[in-house]
Amino acid sequence: MRYFFIIFFIIICGNSFSQEAVSGKYFLVGETQYKFTYFSPSNLNFKNNNVKRLIIVLHGRTRTAEQRQNAIIQAANTENEFLETLIISPHFIGSQELAAHNLDNNHLYWQDKEWMEGGLSSSSGSYPREESFSSFEVMDDIISQIIYSENFPNLAQIILTGFSGGGQFMNRYASSNRIQEKFEDENNIVFKYLVAAPSSFMYFNDERRVEGTTDQFEKPSVPNCPSYNNYKYGPVNMNEYMKYYHLDTLIARYKRRDISYGVGSRDNNPNSSSLDDTCQGMLQGDHRLERANIYVNYMTHLHGDLGENHKLTVASGVGHDSFAFYNKNNVRPLLFPEITNTPKNNQTEEDPLGIESDAEILLYPTISRKNLFLKANTSKNPIVSIFDTKGIPFNNIKIHIINESLLKIDIDKLYQGLYILMYTDKSLKKPKRIKFIKRK
Repeated sequence: MRYFFIIFFIIICGNSFSQEAVSGKYFLVGETQYKFTYFSPSNLNFKNNNVKRLIIVLHGRTRTAEQRQNAIIQAANTENEFLETLIISPHFIGSQELAAHNLDNNHLYWQDKEWMEGGLSSSSGSYPREESFSSFEVMDDIISQIIYSENFPNLAQIILTGFSGGGQFMNRYASSNRIQEKFEDENNIVFKYLVAAPSSFMYFNDERRVEGTTDQFEKPSVPNCPSYNNYKYGPVNMNEYMKYYHLDTLIARYKRRDISYGVGSRDNNPNSSSLDDTCQGMLQGDHRLERANIYVNYMTHLHGDLGENHKLTVASGVGHDSFAFYNKNNVRPLLFPEITNTPKNNQTEEDPLGIESDAEILLYPTISRKNLFLKANTSKNPIVSIFDTKGIPFNNIKIHIINESLLKIDIDKLYQGLYILMYTDKSLKKPKRIKFIKRK
């Protein structure tokens, strides 16, 4: 009997610590050999003229990327939108997945929950890596690679959503990402966000709801929680990716972003094991449903009536269940809104509004320790200069031509800090400025 108990115990424990599946699909991040895995029912390597919409859906704390993919597939089939929708579920794997699936040393991984707030991939410990990347930087890279691949020439709309921990990611990424304006302006692609059931939100100042209310806000007196306004809960001590823009810019951008919020009507358990019960989290409300309501009221408190933007959709009868949430009747329209724009790269030569871009350039990664890569047409005689924020130029920067459309820039000898890259070529009327951060 004792042996039976031991075997039974091993089976139960083995199941409780089993790892989620890891896809064999991956992006190469920043033109390095580092891999970032994802799930998708589509093959990104083939041209597909049917795709008009990209949905990127993020998992939560338990990293169930495949389940998130399947939830969106079901919703797309219900709406009869599957053929024109490209679905990608990024997977922020941890060291557990590395070990369980015997993954090679080129796979990026994140410890604990740092990926939710734009934290860096792990570069030390049992699985050392020479470089690390912000999870927000990786998201920029995923979107950029999909668009620059030119395999989806009719892509007009990008829906960025995450549930639970993925909702935390999207709430913070929405104000800080570095690629949205570029692709809105140059490609006429529309970006929309659905922040679903996060355990916490980022507030943009030191105010929080007045205890006992959901729509009154003031600076709280919380001597037992002095760090309540630190990032990821507030704007104090933000990470390097978030600090790329001034706080006022983050506030203005978040206000004008097309952002929807969603939560289940039964996602109101104050004792949920996955609920953020820190003092910082509890200042935002007692449970996810309340926190979502309060945050939407907070946006109105900051900016006044925002019309149809920054509205909350409550999924009736749904708890903390991503599959049920994404397949609810009043949530699916947020994933598949009407497409009314036409991407610029789909305009004909006869179109008088089809203005050719003066230069197609992309700098990545924008937070780096050793090298930057600049996507540009080297046949246009590009000139690249680097300055610090005081306008002092740096000479002797080594630039290598990788191929006709890619330059490699060695920044290893720069000090840690914020820099400005100035780019010009014979097709430009004036130079273009791109910020980047050199880190240790």
